[in-house]
Amino acid sequence: MPVAEEAPPKRAHLTRDRIVELALEIIDEDGLDALTVRRLAAAAGVQPMSLYHHFPNKHAILDAVSEKIAAAALGASPPHPRWQGRVRQLFLGLHALTEAHPRALPLISTAVVRTPSGRRWMEELMRTLLGAGFSEDRAATVYHVLGAYTLGLGFARMLGDEVQTSDIVAQLVGHWADYPNMMRVGMRLAVWDRPGEFETGLDVLLAHFADRPGGRA
Repeated sequence: MPVAEEAPPKRAHLTRDRIVELALEIIDEDGLDALTVRRLAAAAGVQPMSLYHHFPNKHAILDAVSEKIAAAALGASPPHPRWQGRVRQLFLGLHALTEAHPRALPLISTAVVRTPSGRRWMEELMRTLLGAGFSEDRAATVYHVLGAYTLGLGFARMLGDEVQTSDIVAQLVGHWADYPNMMRVGMRLAVWDRPGEFETGLDVLLAHFADRPGGRA
């Protein structure tokens, strides 16, 4: 009796969510520049034109990826009752996004104004600060300073992941006399492996703003 041939595995049904998941996987693996419609279609097992049944263009796909990332920014913890604790929660949530998706930093940095979830995060931050007595100018300053700190460390980590240590060593060989102090610190400058220090710096900045919550300076 002939053995029946196994049926080929069924291709997963293509949906908007599936396209976004695959796009984020490509970005996480190889960065934003690696995401092309052709590569995304290949990952989905379809022709490139099939993607346009779900999204009008690549920009729309990136917007959807940004929203998927930003959806986790508010976190699941109950809001802290004190403004410092709540602001801390919000920026820890933003930091968690940069840790989870370091190669998507350019998307994360603009998600607070480009995506619904990002705007909800920003609205909660402004509600908290204005409710605590911060002036509009001061509330904006808190966002800019804490945002720059959070995203800046994210970019530092991303660059540390992208730059090969061997390349740095090769460029510095023979230059000990030129850069003695830099060489003493060495490869520690190229690696960000102390994520716990983010919270220490965040608390220092929060304490600074707590001294004068309504001031303009």
